[in-house]
Amino acid sequence: MDIINEYRASMFDGQADVAWLHQGWRGLRLYGRRARLAIAAGDVATKAIMLARADDLLTLMSGILDTSDASTLGQALMTIYSALRYTLLRANTENSLSALDDFEAALAILDQDMAKVSEGALVA
Repeated sequence: MDIINEYRASMFDGQADVAWLHQGWRGLRLYGRRARLAIAAGDVATKAIMLARADDLLTLMSGILDTSDASTLGQALMTIYSALRYTLLRANTENSLSALDDFEAALAILDQDMAKVSEGALVA
């Protein structure tokens, strides 16, 4: 477990905190919006690239989560990321704008809720 923690710390020049999650979620939202525009324009190649980038970012974000028994946040996020990955698959295979709406809505809620938690932690 120490090797994993050292790996995470090396990625962030110190211990990772919740602030890094915001940037990842915003990146995912950007890829989702670009995929949405590509679907609307009938641009299959760009859609595939944007969804692949989103999937790669989800893989990276999943890989650095602490999913040990002691980490409720890591385990919860892993479940959410799995659902997001399924939503990306649905968007890709069905050219589904509603799947991308679900993807965007889920990420917006995560970002807003985590911002509230982070602000509360700073005040306390």
